[in-house]
Amino acid sequence: MRPLDDLLDECELHILAIHEAMLRCPQPLTVSHFATRNPDLIAALDQFAYRFAKLQDTMSVQLFRRFALDALHEPVESMPVIDILNLLERYRYLPSTLRWQEIREIRNQITHEYCMDHGELIETLGIAFGMVAEMFGIVTTLKKAVSPLIKTPD
Repeated sequence: MRPLDDLLDECELHILAIHEAMLRCPQPLTVSHFATRNPDLIAALDQFAYRFAKLQDTMSVQLFRRFALDALHEPVESMPVIDILNLLERYRYLPSTLRWQEIREIRNQITHEYCMDHGELIETLGIAFGMVAEMFGIVTTLKKAVSPLIKTPD
């Protein structure tokens, strides 16, 4: 398993790329933005969807487990993700397990956006755009909690 500081750095890179993609998207997105093929918009939305999924996956699969092991000293090596989410919520590092599951569901929807009509896609992306700040807040909270634990080279 990768070191905690590497995982936090990766999450911050995903967040930076997400923000760059969001800046390239018209706000608000409308159905008319999809009336004709716009390669720049498609590239920005692809970047957003890819990085949103990578961020959510990295946090769920690696970061939360490593944080629980290193910072909380909890034996979570073989725990299911839901139990780790509940643990982080109990320690107040995760605002809500239910909300994280909603973020996961939106991640799944934007990853499979080919199934959506344009109106549904716009609504889902709007929700996902709002969730970025929540994920950034969680990463920031975890980073603050572990900053004394991360050793810097002498």
